[in-house]
Amino acid sequence: MSGTRRTLIARHSVAQITPNAVDLFVAMGRLRCTCPSPKLPTQEPCPGCARWYDLHADLHVELRLKPWEWPCVSRQGSKRAGSPAWNEDIAARMTLLVEAVRLRAAARATNAEPVPIAGQDTLT
Repeated sequence: MSGTRRTLIARHSVAQITPNAVDLFVAMGRLRCTCPSPKLPTQEPCPGCARWYDLHADLHVELRLKPWEWPCVSRQGSKRAGSPAWNEDIAARMTLLVEAVRLRAAARATNAEPVPIAGQDTLT
């Protein structure tokens, strides 16, 4: 009898949303594009775009995503991120990040202890 007898376990990966990932996401949201429209393919990106792409690469590393999970977030919203298969992953990731930003802002507003973010282990 050939083949494996292992029973495969369907594990769903949960993105680890760290405080540093939230900081990167917030910083990315503050950047503005000053590229002329229409932009020539040979033209260098504006300083805002160049910084956004640098922060995007840092966020990709911080979230510990696989190389094929690029882009990790969309600049203009999940609907404009590329293929429909990517859109679901990007939309879910962006929802987690937006929720983490909201929870952190709420915790700071009430001077409460930080709320654990999805996927984070808490120390007790």
